Amino acid sequence: MSANIAYFDCPAGIAGDMCLGALVSAGVPIEYLSEVLARLTIGHEVKLRAELVHRKGQQATKIHVDLPNETALETNFETDFKHGHHRHLPEIEQMIRQANLSPQTEAHSLAIFRQLAIAESSVHGIPPEQVHFHEVGALDAIADIVCTCAGLDWLGVEKVYCSALPVGGGFALCEHGKLPVPVPAVLKLWEMYEVPVFSNGIEKELVTPTGAAIAVTLSKKFGAPPEFKIKKIGLGAGSRDLEIPNILRLWLGKKSKSEKKSKKKQK
Repeated sequence: MSANIAYFDCPAGIAGDMCLGALVSAGVPIEYLSEVLARLTIGHEVKLRAELVHRKGQQATKIHVDLPNETALETNFETDFKHGHHRHLPEIEQMIRQANLSPQTEAHSLAIFRQLAIAESSVHGIPPEQVHFHEVGALDAIADIVCTCAGLDWLGVEKVYCSALPVGGGFALCEHGKLPVPVPAVLKLWEMYEVPVFSNGIEKELVTPTGAAIAVTLSKKFGAPPEFKIKKIGLGAGSRDLEIPNILRLWLGKKSKSEKKSKKKQK
């Protein structure tokens, strides 16, 4: 199924694994994403596994990013970090450039990590190249970002849009201790891109740094969906049950021919 428009509908937030779940649900073969990991030379360190789960009675795809050689750090749900090699931006950029990815996948992956580095550097007061990717640079986050870009490319997506994002609440556990939600990197990304936000009343971490970076970097616009014909819906599940279905809904489709003709006439 080819689609040139994607809309991330995020009533319960967005995280890297939720993006992957939505893409696999929409038809991207998990085998293809595993091939991407192999090109990154981390295929032996990171394994993707898909599972159909239910969130408030709705079925969605949950992607597990397993690290066979690592011991998971017990953290708050969906904080996008586990034990792993701590990497700086230049190392991650080199890994992506040497992976022989498609031009779009490479460009988008590099752009997302660059925005993360800029946000983190602003939070910590250091240059982007010196940012220590203790959270977003872990192996699972590298897999989330690059495979999300590869999945959108596989579907033929040319333009990405995103809904307003829920602010969440409470505290998230990270390497610096407990941080208020939204965590500083997420808040900085929202500030940088003037992202519209809202409260759905849930006091949990709903938008992770990885999810925020994917959304702000790839999205042409935040808010209501553009006018287009929906061809496919992908449903990506988050890890925990919430008061509402913890599902990222990926709308895929194409602009109608009538709309394209209308725009040509206006020109």
